[in-house]
Amino acid sequence: MASVNATPRAPVLPRVLRDIVLVYGVTILSAIVVNWIVRTAPIGPWVGPQIEQFFWLDNIAWQLFALWWIILIAVSDFWPFAGIRSGMTRGIAVIATGWILGWLTAKAVYVGGLGAGWLFPIIGTIYFFLAFFSFTGENWIVAGMPPRRKFGVLLILIAGLTYAVTSSSIRWVPAWWFPFLQIGVSTGLLPYLTRDMKQPGKSVAQMCLLWLVILACTCVSHILGVWEFSASPISRFWASGTYTSDNVWLLFFMVGCSINFGLPVLTQNWPFRYIAMPWGGLLGCVFYIALGAVIAVVLSRMVGPVFSSMNEALSFAYMGVNWSIGLCLVFGLGSSRPYLWAGQKSAGTWEGNEASLASAD
Repeated sequence: MASVNATPRAPVLPRVLRDIVLVYGVTILSAIVVNWIVRTAPIGPWVGPQIEQFFWLDNIAWQLFALWWIILIAVSDFWPFAGIRSGMTRGIAVIATGWILGWLTAKAVYVGGLGAGWLFPIIGTIYFFLAFFSFTGENWIVAGMPPRRKFGVLLILIAGLTYAVTSSSIRWVPAWWFPFLQIGVSTGLLPYLTRDMKQPGKSVAQMCLLWLVILACTCVSHILGVWEFSASPISRFWASGTYTSDNVWLLFFMVGCSINFGLPVLTQNWPFRYIAMPWGGLLGCVFYIALGAVIAVVLSRMVGPVFSSMNEALSFAYMGVNWSIGLCLVFGLGSSRPYLWAGQKSAGTWEGNEASLASAD
């Protein structure tokens, strides 16, 4: 029997629903605002009819560069804002700085004379290296460094490696792995499968798993008629293909990026966390991938009645990636109440769980 003096636990569902409404409400509002801004004052050199043709590109470049800066600051122990005691004040400063730097970075691509063709090579590659060093890599290369050095070393490494890749025939690291990384990290499946491995081997193993998942996904997508196995239009170095001209697969990709991290984190992986790994994690991954496909189909049907074009639908579908990751990392949405997955010994980690999981394997 519970003690009458026990502190009552606040209900979880209202907070979960509040956070979901907050994240995706801000997503919709910001997509409207950002689209208005880039249509009024384009980031790229667009004039006349070009503005309506490329406003979605300005939208996506701005918000993706902004998110990259927000993540870099967050994984560097919030430098240069680590000294701000108020979490709310610090979070607002990080978000605002990210959006300012995001606009400046997108603009710099054009001012530097590179042109729109450089946007996705740069974006895809900087995200790959940030993920390799900090998400799957758990900051292994800057472990133990003070925040200022973490920020500086990661920035130099990623900028230098990005320059090396984009200046070669490789040209970029395709970003198709990103929504699968998000769901693998947010469910804990990737950390579980590579538990007790050492870095950077763990990061390499997780990236290899992601590439195999992409292979399976593109094979299924090819059967469904939304993917073509041909040379990438960005770089002929990559022969893994590209999405078809109807952009349905691209819409699915963008929706996945917007929900595959945010929703599992905000819902604390309910109800999948009650099923022991790896099955609970796999079920969670299948559910969110299927949910992304359903939402993508619904959004595609809204082109015309709601969205003026597929380009506008893409801008709304992708805006969620910024807020679902940024708000969770910066303000801790979804992580305020630690929880244990079935069979897990310590909340948030699968390291050292081999003894209790031996029978499950």
